[in-house]
Amino acid sequence: MKTKSMNPERRQIGSHVRMQSSPRRAIFVYLVMVLSVMALPVVAQEGPESFVANATENNPALRVAQARYEAARLQAPQAAALPDLKIGAGYFAVPVETRLGPQVATLSVSQSFPWFGTLGAEEEAAGARARQAQAELRDARNRLAADVRAVWYRMFVLERSIARSREQLAFLSTVRELARVRYEAGKTGYTDVLRLQMEAEELETRIQTLEDSREALRTQMEQLVNAPVSSPGVFPDVLPPMPMLPAEDALRERMLAHNPLLQRLDDEGAYWNHRSDAARLMGYPMFTVGVTYTAIDPRTDMVVDGSGRDAILPQIGISIPLFGSRYSAMEEQAEQQGIAARQSRDDMRNRLLVQLEERLRDYRDALRRRDLNQRLTGIAEQTREVGLQEYSTGMKNLEDLLVIERSLLRYALAGEQAEADLRTTYDVIMYLTAEE
Repeated sequence: MKTKSMNPERRQIGSHVRMQSSPRRAIFVYLVMVLSVMALPVVAQEGPESFVANATENNPALRVAQARYEAARLQAPQAAALPDLKIGAGYFAVPVETRLGPQVATLSVSQSFPWFGTLGAEEEAAGARARQAQAELRDARNRLAADVRAVWYRMFVLERSIARSREQLAFLSTVRELARVRYEAGKTGYTDVLRLQMEAEELETRIQTLEDSREALRTQMEQLVNAPVSSPGVFPDVLPPMPMLPAEDALRERMLAHNPLLQRLDDEGAYWNHRSDAARLMGYPMFTVGVTYTAIDPRTDMVVDGSGRDAILPQIGISIPLFGSRYSAMEEQAEQQGIAARQSRDDMRNRLLVQLEERLRDYRDALRRRDLNQRLTGIAEQTREVGLQEYSTGMKNLEDLLVIERSLLRYALAGEQAEADLRTTYDVIMYLTAEE
């Protein structure tokens, strides 16, 4: 009888030991899995700079800006050139008799010279136009680099969202195993197991939706770099440290001094100033210098001193612009265009200052959000580990544990999004200040 009475007690003790050891074993397996994931070597991708280099080399829009700059640069030597040399030749079908003999043929050469300073003004205008195209090229290059980095950071956030969601899915699998053990031990209802299954399936659907977003981002990156991009690629778990943002006053001064959009409008104003000077100088006379050579055959009917001696006739001419209103209108037109360029420059300056202030505000906001969510993520991770222990011992219900897990995922993703926003805003600020 003693032996029979002791067997149920031993079976109860053994069942209680298995019930206690199974949750602990499940928790231990989960912790080992997390530590193993953390210990895996991270194969860092080349980063956004490799994409920036490819885009700078292959982007079609940037090539267009480069070609336009090269075309504008070649305009300066054309503007500085004199009018074409004029050469004329003639043959007398019926020779014209002169005292020295019949004229047989003529050859003339003449060169026109605009008023003093006209060609210089045209050359300066062409140079200003080339500098304007160069400023547009710089702005296009800087904007392209910022756009490429922004897309890369969006790809990074997407991959981290997928990775974080998969980690949560693994955690839910561990908790579901705990819930199953507690259900078999009679410590909880089967609703916990079903609830965890629902959470897992919902999370799997969310992961699939995130994975479908890869193609859209990959297509955007391919459009920018004009080359195939492997998807999803390998992204780091943590981004490298970023440079400190310079002082705000220094950023404003640099933007006003170096922004290509402002420089482009400065060069446009200079272009119209030189065009105005050229139009004014075109209203002055133009000089022409030339020489005419006439071939004369010797006379055959008599002997004349100097018979057959060819004639050389130097020439000088002047063209007088009688209708000066044309050039006056050209000059006034150029002056009005110059006024428009200066007003556009003031408007652009004001708009850039507003953009810089908005980006500085976004930078400070992203910095606060990043620091806050990093702190909350650390607290949520500690809370989750404690909550897992308490749930295994029955001190906490499943809903509390799920709330903690959702909060952890939300804080982690919000922190990584804030980090990406911080770097994207930093790149935009560097674009506005022309920090290449």
